Amino acid sequence: MARKASSSRKPGAKQAALPSLIVTISGIRGITGEAFTPEAVLPYLSAFSRMCGKGKVVLGHDARASSRWILPFVESVLRYHGLDVLFAGLIATPTTGLLVRRLRASGGICVTASHNPMEYNGLKFFHRAGEFITAEMLAELKRLAAEPELPGRKRRVGSRTVLEDPASHHLTTVLKAFPPRRKPAKRPLVVIDCCNSTGAVLAPRVAEAYGARVETIFDDTEKLAFPRVAEPLAKNLGALRRAVKKSGAAAGFAIDPDGDRLALIDEKGRALGEERTLVLAADAYYTLHRGRPPLVVNLSSTRANEDVAAKHGAKVFRTAIGEANVLAGIKAHRAKIGGEGNGGVIVPAVQPGRDAAAAIALILLGLRERGGTLSEWNSSIPDYEMRKTAVPLDGLSVADVLTNMRKAFHGATFDRTDGLKVILPESWVHVRASNTEPIVRIMAEAPTATGVDELIRVARAQIE
Repeated sequence: MARKASSSRKPGAKQAALPSLIVTISGIRGITGEAFTPEAVLPYLSAFSRMCGKGKVVLGHDARASSRWILPFVESVLRYHGLDVLFAGLIATPTTGLLVRRLRASGGICVTASHNPMEYNGLKFFHRAGEFITAEMLAELKRLAAEPELPGRKRRVGSRTVLEDPASHHLTTVLKAFPPRRKPAKRPLVVIDCCNSTGAVLAPRVAEAYGARVETIFDDTEKLAFPRVAEPLAKNLGALRRAVKKSGAAAGFAIDPDGDRLALIDEKGRALGEERTLVLAADAYYTLHRGRPPLVVNLSSTRANEDVAAKHGAKVFRTAIGEANVLAGIKAHRAKIGGEGNGGVIVPAVQPGRDAAAAIALILLGLRERGGTLSEWNSSIPDYEMRKTAVPLDGLSVADVLTNMRKAFHGATFDRTDGLKVILPESWVHVRASNTEPIVRIMAEAPTATGVDELIRVARAQIE
């Protein structure tokens, strides 16, 4: 769906194509005004409307400036196709899916580009079960988008209903899944970095419901600007770290713009890293529940997940990279919790997708149940050194790269679920082709920095 930029140029000069729209199971996204334009988006919106058939569609969004023109456009297309729009306004992506299920809608759309920078926007599509569309549905979406829509009989124009306090449905569901049990003797203070987006709508209410006192930073949803790099990596959370130290808070929570990922800051103002969110949330889940259902994570999530599961007598199942793959694993193994090492915690009882609200509830309950500080809790579970990098393919086939890896690590255990994961007694390295770029991603983990650096060095040598 790439298009040419309109600009004055000399006769005969070549005009570079702009980036293409990214189309995946998680929806479509791109830079607004370049790849993400009304012309590029319309075929997919029309296709999704036809897939929904009749009924209602939930429509929500994050706090990107471009949503001002995207939302009316999306709504008009849905209503043109006879669908009744339930407008939820500024809500997290998982809230959109939850509302689809709760209100028995035919589908849902959240206007968001997740952790991408402000200049991006996108559409995340949900089917009637409140989950992202499946691979089969994506194929159908692409097929319909490529076919011209034939004129038909005069259709009914859909209605518009504005939902009142849609986030309350999410809060109620979290509280039902994880009852607060008892009031804490002392209410801990937490600081929440809302990234001027959906985190400001729900996260403070969740934290307060579980007995915390709340301070927020970056909670201006009318500003339509992200105050930090959107992805809640440790290097982007300096303001939250300082706020936690200054206020003497028990913890800091950082949320990405569409509210599905959570990063943690301990009481000393140290960023624990996104990998630790699922580790601690899983530890809390097993502490609070008698059953020992399996834990489902992707191949590149930290091995500390195995440590937590072993501590509680549970098994770990690993899947290919991607939220949809983890969710499929959760269903296959009848798991009650799972997720990814990017701060994404999935609790199907709340919403079958990554959900920062459920993660906050589990962390606060875990702190209360365990006692002590967040840093003490975190240090009670083994931690490892992890590195992530990428290398251009430069014409080398992925098959050749994986063959070279098997030779270089002869005698190791190999997992071929997604690329190649080399499993060693105390470490691992995972090499896989990117789904969107001509690069090979390398992820490794070991007990020491020296060990993980050596794994990365050997893996890179098989590619460069």
